Formats: sequence, C-alpha cells, structure tokens
Amino acid sequence: MLIVNADDYGRTPGVSAGILRAHLEGIVTTTTVMVNLPGAVEAVGKALTSAPRLGLGVHLNLTFGEPVTPAADVLSLVDRRGQFHSIQALVQNPSIVELKHVEREWKAQIDRFLSTGAMLDHLDSHHHVSLLRPDLWDLYLELARSHRCGVRLSWPSEADAGPLTDLSSPRLRRFAELEAPLRLASANVPHPDYFFGSFYGSTATLEHLLELLATLPEGASELMTHPGVADQGLLTSSGYARYRGAELEALLSPSVLAALRTRGITLATYLSGLTSNP
Repeated sequence: MLIVNADDYGRTPGVSAGILRAHLEGIVTTTTVMVNLPGAVEAVGKALTSAPRLGLGVHLNLTFGEPVTPAADVLSLVDRRGQFHSIQALVQNPSIVELKHVEREWKAQIDRFLSTGAMLDHLDSHHHVSLLRPDLWDLYLELARSHRCGVRLSWPSEADAGPLTDLSSPRLRRFAELEAPLRLASANVPHPDYFFGSFYGSTATLEHLLELLATLPEGASELMTHPGVADQGLLTSSGYARYRGAELEALLSPSVLAALRTRGITLATYLSGLTSNP
C-alpha cells in the first residue's frame, strides 16, 4: 500500500495546480495544505470540487508566511515584521517558540482547514518542525489523536534522508530516529510502516521513483513529493522551485503507473488505508 503525499498545497497557484494535476493524471493520493497562506482556503475549495478523491491534510507551519492567529497572541512565533521565523532561526534556537503559542497557532490552522468542510486526512509539518523539540512532537501527536487523523513518520526509512539531511542537527536526528518513534508507537495514532523522503532535489527523477517502487517493502508506505508549476510567486519566495516541475513530470509518467500494476501496489490515503492500522 502506498500513500503518495504532495506537500505545500496552497503555497502558490502554480504549486496547487501542479498537485491537482499530479493527482488527477498521476499517482499523488494526498496533499497537505499551508492554510495560513493567501488563497489556500480557496484552493481547498477547488480541490473539493475538482478532485474529490484527493486526501487533504494540514501542513502545520511555523516557518513561512504569517500566522493564522493574530501576531499579538503568538509573539514568540514571529519576527518584527509579524512573519514566522525562518527554519534556520528555529534550528539554531528551537527554544525561541513557546509551546502555548505553537498549540494556539496549530489549532487555528486546523480549524481554518476544517472550516472549508474538508475531512482531515493527516498531519505533517512544513520543514518538519514538529521534530525540533520533544514537546512539539507530543503536541503534533495529540492534535492527530484528538482529530482522529494520521501522521507522517518522524524519519525516512532509507539511508538518504532527503531534505531532512540539511535541517537536522545530531540532537534532532537522535530524537527523530530513536525517541520519536517510541512516542508515536504509544500514541494510538494511524501511521504508515515506512516513510520515503529521497524523491527530492537532484534525486527527484523518474529513474529514482521507479527504483523506489521496485523495492517498496510489504506494508503501508508514504512517499513524500513536492510537485508543482514554478510560477513567479514560487520563484521569488522558494529555493525549491525548478525541481517541482521535474517531480511533476515523473509522477505523471505512464511507466510509473505500469510499475504500480506490475508490483501490485495499491494507492491509498491515510483515511482509506490506515484507519485500522494505528
């Protein structure tokens, strides 16, 4: 069983359009929404009407854009401009954010998502910020438990950790690989058996995708992807823009669909595939 998640829905119109195409014409089964960004709520509405089988979740965010909560109520989360701190700032000083502010903001993000009428498939976090501190990971699990949805695993099930490699300190990696899975195992929250994050950057190729599918283990897996169209908004705000088109092209390839049939791989969402697999 394979869940193919596209991160960053709502980031820009081009990203959202690419994700919808990767679902309607390719193998993407779920996406997680950056609900704090302008136009994201409208993009969810478009997904509900044009792609009703696409699983929709929340890409819990602390590192890009403005908070959903008034900045005055979550002061530790924002800089002088009222914007979230950068991921680099949070990695260097994880204690800068207060747990009560993170909880307030993440609950507000989930509430904004639910206000669209969408069903919550699962949670993950932008730049994997849920791993920056144990209390953030515990909050992440508690939110998923309270909303009866799934969660992404803490660390990829492969030697190449993909984008987590550049973000992780030795302390973070130890927590993500050793302690976070133990906390997840006792949380009674649906999650896959495996998580693959290496389809990213220079390895976001058709060849690597086919290799991942050819060696997919038995059980339930999630593949993290970032397809999209590199519109001007993305080019001016993201260091990961051009690769999104390459990901989209690979995810649409007929050879990928053929590989799924050959291997007997079933595509699923968190809710359709994992509700009985906590």
